[in-house]
Amino acid sequence: MADLRGIVHFLDEYLGARTISDYGPQGLQVEGSAHVDKAVTGVSACMELFHAAKDRGANAVIVHHGMFWDSESRVIRGSLRERVRFLLDNDISLIGYHLPLDRHPEVGNNIQIVKKLDLTMEEPFGAYKGVTLGYIAKTMGAAIASEKFFDKIRSAINPAARVYPFGPGEVRSVAICSGGGQDTLREAIAKRADVFVTGEDTEWIYHLCKEERISYVAAGHHATERFGVMALADLVTARFGVETKFIDIPNPV
Repeated sequence: MADLRGIVHFLDEYLGARTISDYGPQGLQVEGSAHVDKAVTGVSACMELFHAAKDRGANAVIVHHGMFWDSESRVIRGSLRERVRFLLDNDISLIGYHLPLDRHPEVGNNIQIVKKLDLTMEEPFGAYKGVTLGYIAKTMGAAIASEKFFDKIRSAINPAARVYPFGPGEVRSVAICSGGGQDTLREAIAKRADVFVTGEDTEWIYHLCKEERISYVAAGHHATERFGVMALADLVTARFGVETKFIDIPNPV
């Protein structure tokens, strides 16, 4: 059993939760039990994840996408009301880390993708308010045929990844920015990446990629952001001796 405040303090410091301007509060979002003996991690706060946590007897949930965002109303009603009530009724804490978990150099979503794709880290990438979120990485050794590299993404990240194969036939340089990172595409082009890997696509990227001759992979917002919370589950267990399990609540987006 571990102290909730101790876990939150450690994660706040380890992830640098106060070092980046984000879209909402980071760290503790709903306070439940003061002590944690079981925890679960998941990509996004939702009732399905909360029910799974209760079924496992967990008293803390750690997520990448929390429940509160600066762009949304502060009125607690509807589904948000039901989520908050469920957590409080069951004495379950909610802890969330968004951009700090994307960019962390050890457990972050983007460095985990670099590892999953057997790439070597080259340089920081994905400028956002004075910091970077992702990486430009290189293939190990010789270049990889594009189709072989796309197959690796489908195998390691998401079999339903959407690929726009407008880049060269061989891959050497890969720009990576998980989740909704499409706004960093122009930076990937400026840095001459052969492939840009992110979670989502949008209408304007198609012709821009075709004209700039860069391949684009939309591997899924959810799929590209599972790896950070998976790593956090292992970290919390190792650090605090708390039984922690990643629960993947399916999301096709």
